Amino acid sequence: MRPLIAALIMALCLTSSTAAMAEGSSEEHWLRRTVLVEERTAIWCTTCAEIDPELAIVAKSHGARTAIVGLHVEDAFENDASLARIEYQKQIDDSPYGTPTFFVDGIKTAEGYDAWGDVQQRILSQENSRSSPEEMAMILTGENIQLPTPDYGQITLMIIEHDKAVPAGVDNPGEDVRDRVLVGMRVINTEGNITEYGDLELPELWSLVMIHEPVEGGSPYGVVEISNIDYEEDSNNELLLIVAFCVLLGGLLVFIPAKNSLNTEEE
Repeated sequence: MRPLIAALIMALCLTSSTAAMAEGSSEEHWLRRTVLVEERTAIWCTTCAEIDPELAIVAKSHGARTAIVGLHVEDAFENDASLARIEYQKQIDDSPYGTPTFFVDGIKTAEGYDAWGDVQQRILSQENSRSSPEEMAMILTGENIQLPTPDYGQITLMIIEHDKAVPAGVDNPGEDVRDRVLVGMRVINTEGNITEYGDLELPELWSLVMIHEPVEGGSPYGVVEISNIDYEEDSNNELLLIVAFCVLLGGLLVFIPAKNSLNTEEE
């Protein structure tokens, strides 16, 4: 009888936990002091192809300290979102540029393969000087994204695609995929008006970057980045813990003798 009860408990435990994980619970992601690094890049750019894999490693190592975004121009990945973002940057600096060119917190910082040293210095400078952001959060429920309306400036949401496949037949000196490609963007002003650019559907592997920034361009007031890559890892770990707990509970019920059975044997 006890093995049957144990099996039922394990089944109920797994069923309820799986259902709970499947339900889209809302999560709030508050603005942070994350530094925004935007790279103007292109598939055909040989220097970009050499540096992009290194940027992916840097992004992982820096964690929440930085949010790195690729703005593609004059290639197959160019879209309304990347073009709109470049127009936003031109409000501060409309000088000619090549690829790769890095903008750190809205300011053109460095250009070319050897640019990363200057980019690092700018990141450290911004980390030390930026004040705490406003208390505003992006609310994520499943794939539904709710953004706040700012009292000043604008809220910009960037949709980033990871491991985006390079189309066949294009000039590509690098890998078959590119990481951190800006594919969509949504902007909300103080009146609550929304302007959208590019593809706003979430790709298979994505990051979302919410930015509170001046309308006229310049350094953002606050930035936060989230990714479904992290979510998948967390969900897998949570599921493993639930399974382990259920197995342990079931094992205890099976192998620990019942008190009534012991009393019966003594009689």
